Amino acid sequence: MEIRPYREGDLPQLAGIWNEARRGSHEFIPHTEERLKEELKGACCVLVAVGEDGEPLGFSLLAREWYGEEIRLYARPGPNREEIERRLLAAIEEEAETGELVTLVSAEDRMRLEFFEAEGYKPESSLYQMIIELSGHWTSPQVPSGYLLRSLRPDEEEALIRVVNTAYQGERLRPGVLERWQEEDPAFKPEWVQVAEHQGRLVAAVVARTDREFNLHYKAKRGYMGPAATLPEHRGRGLNKALTVRALDLLREQGLERACLYTWSGNAAALRVLRSLGFQVGHEWKILEKRRR
Repeated sequence: MEIRPYREGDLPQLAGIWNEARRGSHEFIPHTEERLKEELKGACCVLVAVGEDGEPLGFSLLAREWYGEEIRLYARPGPNREEIERRLLAAIEEEAETGELVTLVSAEDRMRLEFFEAEGYKPESSLYQMIIELSGHWTSPQVPSGYLLRSLRPDEEEALIRVVNTAYQGERLRPGVLERWQEEDPAFKPEWVQVAEHQGRLVAAVVARTDREFNLHYKAKRGYMGPAATLPEHRGRGLNKALTVRALDLLREQGLERACLYTWSGNAAALRVLRSLGFQVGHEWKILEKRRR
């Protein structure tokens, strides 16, 4: 077995491996070569394991996300899968810049958790998929005077990016994000983003979209929401809950039946708000971390 860098000609084989490795996972949706190409483009390193005949057996990628350097492993199911992934993991770890590595594993996948724990990864927290039925009822809190709740204007992308990235202390959004969302979801419009304004500047935001890929595959009517982002000096004023309610109302008005969002277990304030509105955990992924010298 050889570990080498990704080559463009690998894409068709890797797309097959990608789908085989993920089949049976939570809300699995088969993806095209084009979809995988986009994922690989966003990675800072992609390594491929090939057999003696030169055919790909699996691949790993390293993506620098706002929460750390994330490792993703994919190998075709079979008796040698664990060995392939172990070799890929050791190789991709060497490409990390910070030495602080992260991977996400379904909390239900005991074998996968044991594999990473044996390689020195420890569960530190969780990522939750939160689900709500849009047939429910919720009450929006009163926000202090001086705050205006409204929809985002098309010329406010820069302000939206500043609010979200400042609130989450990392690069969650990048320039061109509104155009990208419209390409991914033709129904999306900038006014689907709910914002709070204070003294002429944006201080909080919640993004609402349709969960287009899921809806097409499962013939569903589900909306997607980004978790509320509020600048630190404006927290504790009910803005998160008020904007979340506005986003839920918008999704319901669009004829959607459920909504989901993803949030970190350490975000206790957000979880309190979501549970008070009726959100429940739909799925949990363990966030495993490894710190290398």
